[in-house]
Amino acid sequence: MVKGNNAVPHQHHRKHWNPCSSQRGNIKVWLDQPKRKERRRRLRLVKAKKIFPRPLKALRPSVACPTVRYNMKKRLGRGFTAEELKGAGVGIRYAATIGIRVDTRRKNASEESLNTNVQRLKSYLSKLVLFPINHKKVQKGEAAEADQKVAVQDRSRFGKTVGHPSAKKSAEPPRKLTKEDKEAHVYKFLKKNLSASRFLAERVKRAKKKAEKKAEKEAKEKK
Repeated sequence: MVKGNNAVPHQHHRKHWNPCSSQRGNIKVWLDQPKRKERRRRLRLVKAKKIFPRPLKALRPSVACPTVRYNMKKRLGRGFTAEELKGAGVGIRYAATIGIRVDTRRKNASEESLNTNVQRLKSYLSKLVLFPINHKKVQKGEAAEADQKVAVQDRSRFGKTVGHPSAKKSAEPPRKLTKEDKEAHVYKFLKKNLSASRFLAERVKRAKKKAEKKAEKEAKEKK
C-alpha cells in the first residue's frame, strides 16, 4: 500500500475501441463470423464453376509437423520433392501443369515419407482425367470423349476431408473383450516397444562391438 492515509486509487481503465493514435485501438470483434462463413462458401462455389473441370485445390504432400512437440502430427506440405515425383514417374515441369504442387527445396528425411507421397501421387494419377488441349488432335495420355463426359470435379481436398493427412480414420466397431485383451498389459507393451525403437541403434552398435571383441579373442587363442 502507498505511504500515508490517502484515498484508495480507483482508476477506471476504459477499453480503447477506436483505432486512433490517442486511444490505440486494441479491441477486435468478430461479429460477422456467420456471414463470413457464408461468403467463403459462396466464393468456393464461384471458383469451382470458374475453373471447372479442374480440381479446386492442387495436390500437396503429406508431411510431419516440425519440432519434437508436434512431429507426430501430419499436415499438408508446400509441394512434392523431385525424388517423390521421380518415384511416381512424373516430370517436375509436367507435374505443375496437371494440378500437382512442386517444392524443389524440400528434402525427404525418411523412406516412410517418400513412399507415402509416392503412393499419394500414384493414386492421384490413376484417377486423373486429362482433358485435351486440342479436341481435334487428342494426344497420348489425354482422355477420350466418353471419359470426359463422366468426369467429376474433385472438391475433396478443400479442407480436412478425404485425402487430407489429418482426416480422422474410421473407428473400429465395438466388440466384446477377449481373455487375451483383459490380461494384456498395454502400457508395458508400448513402453517396451518404445524403448526398443529408441535404443535400437545403440544396441546394434554395442552388439557389433561385442562380436568384434569375441572374434579377436578367438583369433588370439588359436595363435
